[in-house]
Amino acid sequence: MLKITNLTVTVLGKQVLSEMDLQIGVGEVHVLMGVNGSGKSSLAMTLMGDSRYQISDASKVQYLGQDLLKLSSDERARVGLYVSWQNPTAIPGVSVFNLCKASYGAMGNKIDKLIDFKKKLEELALTVGLTREHINRNVNEGFSGGERKRLELMQLLLLKPKLAILDEIDSGLDREGLKIVREIVSEIKEEGRSALIITHNEKLLEKMVITKIWKITN
Repeated sequence: MLKITNLTVTVLGKQVLSEMDLQIGVGEVHVLMGVNGSGKSSLAMTLMGDSRYQISDASKVQYLGQDLLKLSSDERARVGLYVSWQNPTAIPGVSVFNLCKASYGAMGNKIDKLIDFKKKLEELALTVGLTREHINRNVNEGFSGGERKRLELMQLLLLKPKLAILDEIDSGLDREGLKIVREIVSEIKEEGRSALIITHNEKLLEKMVITKIWKITN
């Protein structure tokens, strides 16, 4: 599914990844661990096409047989790549409902009735520990750290990406929140999709079926 070869990345003149190799197959759950500043989040940013991250000519990233580095950020999302961000930001003036509607449609999904779609979002919100009212609020405005991560999980359940990259998804979550993450990761694997979990919290990995743990150093 994903094959990274010799990935070297710089941002603002500083090298953040050096000759990195990583491979994830279909239906696999991988974990990337490392200390703060070792480049874990830089990998997530690079894979989603953040233009600040400059990639060396020798670097190769294959995703489902395609050259991922030639795709725009939008194209990467449309082919099933999803990143839950370490620090999700607020989006003033944009409701959770409208964000989810736009994201769902951009993935090629058809929405027949908005009222049914809203009910679906409300059900997903309850599943991840949010309330129905969160759907009408602006994205992450006034949300706690845990609520922001739960919203990321809700979008993950909605979009069902082929490869989910979960960057510090456990940050700000309580014990119940960690349980929800484990359940979602289990569902991803059972459905033949894949996940890369970026974390330094070994408790999150308890009771998970992990294919491989990668460790990154400075």
